[in-house]
Amino acid sequence: MIAVDVNDHAEVFAAGCRLLNEGLGSDAANVFLNLSRGGSGDWTKEKYDRPDMTDEEFNAHMEMVKAETAARYG
Repeated sequence: MIAVDVNDHAEVFAAGCRLLNEGLGSDAANVFLNLSRGGSGDWTKEKYDRPDMTDEEFNAHMEMVKAETAARYG
């Protein structure tokens, strides 16, 4: 288990992304994140209302996660 401040949503999300990347690899982590975007009611409306993450944005995010993972676990 890793220590994470559960009151800091950004920290929890970053830790989750690191673990997903380590456990699933970047391609499967991408699929999982796209599948698991939660909603609270009208899924179709929320799907079209949420901003899209471009491939470049996702790749940049995953590179950051990989770098953090490498720094943390060598």
